[in-house]
Amino acid sequence: MVRTEFSIFALNPDRSGVFHFHDSEWIGVGGPASQLFGGDWGLAATNPSSGDLFRYRNTPDQWAHIGGPGASFAVTGESVYGLSTNPVGGGVFRYDGNDMSWTRIGGPAGQIYGGSWGLVATNPSNGNLFRYLGTPDNWQQIGGPGASFAVTRDSVYGLSTNPAGGGVFRYDGNDMSWTRIGGPAGQIYGGDWGLAATNPDTGELFGFQFASPEDNPDISPGVWIHLGGPGASFAVSSDTIFGLSTNPVGGGVFRYDGDDTAWSRIGGPAHSIVAAFWVNV
Repeated sequence: MVRTEFSIFALNPDRSGVFHFHDSEWIGVGGPASQLFGGDWGLAATNPSSGDLFRYRNTPDQWAHIGGPGASFAVTGESVYGLSTNPVGGGVFRYDGNDMSWTRIGGPAGQIYGGSWGLVATNPSNGNLFRYLGTPDNWQQIGGPGASFAVTRDSVYGLSTNPAGGGVFRYDGNDMSWTRIGGPAGQIYGGDWGLAATNPDTGELFGFQFASPEDNPDISPGVWIHLGGPGASFAVSSDTIFGLSTNPVGGGVFRYDGDDTAWSRIGGPAHSIVAAFWVNV
């Protein structure tokens, strides 16, 4: 039986190994890595020596070399995208899905963000936000600059630090219309579950779902809920949120239990965590 499911992957503290949490245990799946990138398409990692990009092939220690180094990468539901800062021919590239073939789909960008909803990129000169429409050089401006952005399965969300009316905004899906859904935040994280944001003063974590998924029927859509205390970083999967705590006592990787502010510790300290789809055979 073949089943695709979201899972959590972690890079250990010294970045010497990549680990996958499955069936209540951590399994080593790869050697050294510099950064991990995850999403519906799967898991990718960069080599710490060369910066080259590798895709996890869902079997421990089986990775496919799919590309060279890039300034950053973003995973959507159908591929991985890379941002190249090469002075000659740099821009945004899409992995074609075979060997090491990539297609240039856009010019230079400041940052790229991906998720199930799609790919967005910021203009490197003014910070304006553009959405990729699926064919090379076909982009639509959907908003102005923001401190950061996060992509979920329903839309893209932006964090504005504008002193007057700043906060968290949701793209309405047409033209350049956005709706303010929350006040100021420290960081925002997106995934299929929804959106998570940290309180800028306390670091406390809050969650927002535009529409309640079937696996979270008790969560009211369009309402912020308090999920838990502060963490070093978070990763949003399809049905829950994972957090990385650097607390010297009892720190590690935690999973949100889905009830009030209860979390379960599932692993020890890590350098970073990402949520990604994988194929369970």
